[in-house]
Amino acid sequence: MESRRGRYSLEKLRLIKRGAESNIYEGYFLGIRAIFKQRIKKSYRNPELDHKINYERTILEAKIIYTALKNDVNVPAVLFIDPNNYLLVIEYIEGEIVKDLINTNNSVQPLSKIGERIGELTGKLHSIGIAHGDLTTNNLILSSINNDIFIIDFGLSRRTQDEEDLATDFHIFLRSLESIHSDFKDIIYNSFVEGYRTIMGGKTDEILELIKDIRMRGRYVEERRKNRSGNE
Repeated sequence: MESRRGRYSLEKLRLIKRGAESNIYEGYFLGIRAIFKQRIKKSYRNPELDHKINYERTILEAKIIYTALKNDVNVPAVLFIDPNNYLLVIEYIEGEIVKDLINTNNSVQPLSKIGERIGELTGKLHSIGIAHGDLTTNNLILSSINNDIFIIDFGLSRRTQDEEDLATDFHIFLRSLESIHSDFKDIIYNSFVEGYRTIMGGKTDEILELIKDIRMRGRYVEERRKNRSGNE
């Protein structure tokens, strides 16, 4: 590939994650340790449509990260964007994935403080009209530089004022706690809600009511699936 800032090659980088939508590499950009995220072409899509989707999504993700950063949300800085090649280069955040941190429970911060901080950051995101879309403990890092939480991976994020989109972030976060961290679910989630409330105030209760509806719909779908499979 050729960039305006010089030649770079993904072949020289270390692949750290292969996903359905993108591949994630680790390396250096202009001497800065960085994450290189490249979206994947979809062979089943019309090539022009595929290019349009990947091009626009790459730009949108960069803009959302920049908006979050300038509004005092802990996210990696965008270092470079090459939308024609669907490439986004962002700052590498040194630290421990919150998923691993909770499982080992060896943090100097109590789990309640971690939950509260995640809630505050989520509230800040929502207050500027951004839903993360994949708010799991795998997309949160406790920085070893300043001992603070950072939110990463905005590949499914969107600009929205729809309260159901905001409630879905809650739902996804709660589901990640239930499935991976069930022993610590209550203390982390309750602290998360209180942290969120410090930013969003009374709107928090409206979001919590919407979560009940989302979870009820999910249980209804699961029951239908069980009944259908039981009748086959």
